Amino acid sequence: MTPLSRHGGAALGFARSDTIGNGSDRGTTYRQRGKQEMGVGWIDNIYNNTDSQWYLRSVDSSHNGVLTGDGGSFPLDDLNYHALTPKSKFHAQWCGIPWYYQGSHYKAMSLDKQKNVQFYTSQSDGTNWIYFLDGLTGNPVARQKAPKSDFHCNLRFEDDGNYIDIVNDDGSTVEAVTFVYNESKFWADEAIKLVAALIKKIGGGN
Repeated sequence: MTPLSRHGGAALGFARSDTIGNGSDRGTTYRQRGKQEMGVGWIDNIYNNTDSQWYLRSVDSSHNGVLTGDGGSFPLDDLNYHALTPKSKFHAQWCGIPWYYQGSHYKAMSLDKQKNVQFYTSQSDGTNWIYFLDGLTGNPVARQKAPKSDFHCNLRFEDDGNYIDIVNDDGSTVEAVTFVYNESKFWADEAIKLVAALIKKIGGGN
């Protein structure tokens, strides 16, 4: 397994987030570098199943998303944190998980708008991943395997952790393959529940 460079770049083989081609799935079907296809992840629904108010922020050049729920609708284009009220569901439109680009494209989840976990997609050794970083320190936290083609997912805030559930076009959930970045500076295979709990903790949860 390849160690993650704290400042990104060559260790992960980060790709620009330039979009090429147009397709049927919300305007973009894939990004491509050489012969490697990189699928776009679309968040369809966000569930806050906890008694706490979480916040979501999107920083991207496009496809930040519009959330509808809890009696209202609001875009995420202003780069600010937006409240996800307790015990609520939001339907998301055009809400993409940003592809890494010079550390400036990401979404972030936070409980207090201070501590936060940033997440984005990137490619390493021919595999697509959703990466999670500590937004305060830049330290890598975890990564979750993602399809090479466009995919849909749900973001869930639960008492035991925060989850991204990847869903195929046929509605079946993709098995979560997750790793944490350990103290030895290597990726270690871990269960999704451990990863979810770690993401929640770094985002400000207990």
